[in-house]
Amino acid sequence: MSSHKKSIFVAVGAAAAAGFVVGAGVYFFTKGKHTPTNDDEDAFNITADGAPGVKVNLKEGTSVLKETNITSQVGKSDSAGQKGKKPLDAALAENELLTEALNEIGMDAPAERAKTLVTSAGKSNDKGTKEDRKEFPNLGLSMAVPKGWEIREDLSPFPLVAVLTVWNQDLVIEDDHQRIGAVPTILLSVEDVRGDNDDLAEYKDRCKDATVNQLLMMTGGAIEPKVTKDSPVQDGPFRHVVEFTQSLPPFYDIVVFNLLEVRNCIAYNFQIMCSPSVLPQYKSMFMEMARSVRIVGNLSTAIGYVELHTGSLKIDIDTNWSWDYPGKNNALATFTTSSMSKKEEISLYAEGTVPTTTYKPQEEKNMDGVHIVSAFDGSQQQKTLTYNGYVLVVKPLQKSISYLIEEELIVILKSVTPSTEKSNPKKSGTFINKEHGYLVDVVRGGRLVASRIGGYQVVYAPCGVAETMDEEQPPTVTIRIGYPETDPECMSSLDEWEEQIKEKTEGDIKEITRTTITGERCLTVVSQNMDEIAPGQRMEVCTKLFIFVRNGKTTLIRWSSAVGLWKKFERDMNAFVDSFRFI
Repeated sequence: MSSHKKSIFVAVGAAAAAGFVVGAGVYFFTKGKHTPTNDDEDAFNITADGAPGVKVNLKEGTSVLKETNITSQVGKSDSAGQKGKKPLDAALAENELLTEALNEIGMDAPAERAKTLVTSAGKSNDKGTKEDRKEFPNLGLSMAVPKGWEIREDLSPFPLVAVLTVWNQDLVIEDDHQRIGAVPTILLSVEDVRGDNDDLAEYKDRCKDATVNQLLMMTGGAIEPKVTKDSPVQDGPFRHVVEFTQSLPPFYDIVVFNLLEVRNCIAYNFQIMCSPSVLPQYKSMFMEMARSVRIVGNLSTAIGYVELHTGSLKIDIDTNWSWDYPGKNNALATFTTSSMSKKEEISLYAEGTVPTTTYKPQEEKNMDGVHIVSAFDGSQQQKTLTYNGYVLVVKPLQKSISYLIEEELIVILKSVTPSTEKSNPKKSGTFINKEHGYLVDVVRGGRLVASRIGGYQVVYAPCGVAETMDEEQPPTVTIRIGYPETDPECMSSLDEWEEQIKEKTEGDIKEITRTTITGERCLTVVSQNMDEIAPGQRMEVCTKLFIFVRNGKTTLIRWSSAVGLWKKFERDMNAFVDSFRFI
């Protein structure tokens, strides 16, 4: 990182920190000027454990901690004072799905870096013209920025959430001790909520809870945040506003203004943070940018699918679904969605074998050759989709109606074909990612997260997710794809990777090995280090990286677990990697 940059860490008891929760994600803001040589960590920045210099904290319903390097150090605590040790916020750990810690151990990055996704506002005006409109097709939106302002999509260190940063080159905090909020921070976060099927009201409530909790933590509980506005609006695509204030004059005074929208299982949160005295200077410009946002419809965020062979058939299911076969009530297979609040059960039957129920049909239709019947038993809905001799029966388990998208159910039903191919050991499935050209086996009962939003990375918990964060954390796996053309920290050959890792790392590396896995040349790196999983609570973690380079593209698999569990799951790690294939 540049020499003039330091890190902010969240810690209980820390003084007012320059950070707050946006949407359901937790982010930290750059207290300083965005320039081509002053950027957040790149996706493949090598750290002292030989891994990308980012931390992932993925939670169900999602609360994600993103730490960026900035030009100020606020507050003093044991955890914040240790260089490169990144404490994980445990206060928002409820409903946690998946935690992967990628620990950065105090390594300075090159002073000069090529950057990606940085665009100047160009010739523009506050109304937004063709010249100043920036398109983000992978996020399903575009936005115009006024003259003198710029917008950038940061390379995301975690799945499901992407962040667009809007800034003005001329707005710079010259003094590290200048009051927080003197310069506005503007972000547009985009979150894939497909797993929970959140609507706007549910997403808003989740945002409020997470924001209040995080703002409270920022001051060690000393300053109570207040919700000063929570009401419907219609500003561009945004349909709700939530405003927070947190004040302890004359030391600390900020306002956080959020505009929210949820569309097609994607949540958009446009926010500005600054002091109340500064907000009037930028509020009208912020609202003009909000009104310029355009959201496209029917954007699919899914990456890949899980292919199952039951011994009698083959079916491709959503990565958010768990499975079992044979299924309940003589079903060929039964699937369950991952949502914590809108869980649904989907059963696959051969046509003519669906059990008789008391549900009364109320609507019938045909879509793309599939016959769909919506039936009710009182207020409780059941859907059936019939095609080519097979039937999907959809039953909401927590709500009265189904929230699954019919077009996606149709794709799954049409993937069913008779097959005598043997099922994988222990009824495992195969995750197939055609977009990035690989497949790998995933076990029944594991948790898989894959989305176009958040850097296209895949995160996988083969043992599911622990209820609490302790030294018995099960393994987590991250699969990342990188290209030297778009990320300067991504090497173009195994030789370059090995050279960089040896050059940039220290004593935490236990082993670097050249090997061949399933016929592919691979570089493996084993490291061991201490991760802080909560303020004052550490866990010793062992990590093994598997680095493949094909035609200049890097595919990086990272397996990480508590040291005490390493031997227990080492065989599972080897089986997972041995099942990895390029396609």
